[in-house]
Amino acid sequence: MSFSIHRILYQYSFSLTNIMFHPSKSYATRAYHPPIIRACISSIGHQFETVIGEEWQSEWESADAEQIEHILRHNSLIVSNEFIVWKAVLRWLNSPTHPERREPITVAKLMNNLLPLIRFPFMSGEELAEVEEGEMPETARSLHLPFVNLAYKYQAQPLARRAQAVEFSGCQFLVRLYSDVRWTARIILSRHDLDSRTRPEISSSFMTRASAIQNDGWKWSLKIIGSNYGGDETKRVILVAEEIDQARSVEYLFTICDESKVLRSVAGRKNFTKSRDSTELSLKHKGAELPFHEVIRDASLFVDANELHIQLMLKPIE
Repeated sequence: MSFSIHRILYQYSFSLTNIMFHPSKSYATRAYHPPIIRACISSIGHQFETVIGEEWQSEWESADAEQIEHILRHNSLIVSNEFIVWKAVLRWLNSPTHPERREPITVAKLMNNLLPLIRFPFMSGEELAEVEEGEMPETARSLHLPFVNLAYKYQAQPLARRAQAVEFSGCQFLVRLYSDVRWTARIILSRHDLDSRTRPEISSSFMTRASAIQNDGWKWSLKIIGSNYGGDETKRVILVAEEIDQARSVEYLFTICDESKVLRSVAGRKNFTKSRDSTELSLKHKGAELPFHEVIRDASLFVDANELHIQLMLKPIE
């Protein structure tokens, strides 16, 4: 990729720099070289808020639509929240130096490609209201509204309903690596992490907001515990309420996904207490329980590029 990634890769001494650049366009995207594209997007993902910041505004606004699309597809952008991503896209679309982007035919094409990649369902209600009233070009004023309406519908549903609905399985329902503390977490595990012979137990910690009656955030751990007896490997997935001082009554949504869609979800309810501070999570397939060691076996469709992508969403029960 070109523009600001040049500086990022320079900072981190990536040898890709000379390969990537071309006087008119990125070699990676022009030649469609997936490994280089992935390396470039990964670099951008780790510095995304810097890339879209004031210092590199001209580079961001000069990026072509294909580059923006590659970036928005990336689920591992490290960013405070999705509203920041949306504001960056609007700034790119409304760039004074690129009025051609706002021509009726062009803007419709751009938005048809980019809007499905914005994770509107993970914005707050206040942020969605601002999206509705925001600075969309007049030529594209209503194009984003179906996506905003679907986000409102998603947020209004119980987590069990979200787990069952096919309409909630596309790219826009994949969580990024948000740094703001809200109600979601994304965990990525390599195949090495999942090997019981080398790591019999994995624990990934994350924070969420607390219920309305408590001020401090809640700490959680997702533990994957493996065992191998007589060549038969088993895996258990445990959600643990850490440092619990008061009961936490929540709905949970446990999801396995790849880079473009939700693959399988299970929802449940649990009242976590000091004496009962954990619950086992299990997936189902055609009504039957799907053992977790089957989810991560060598030929599994759930392991994407040797990585397992997990999403967790919690919602307090009022």
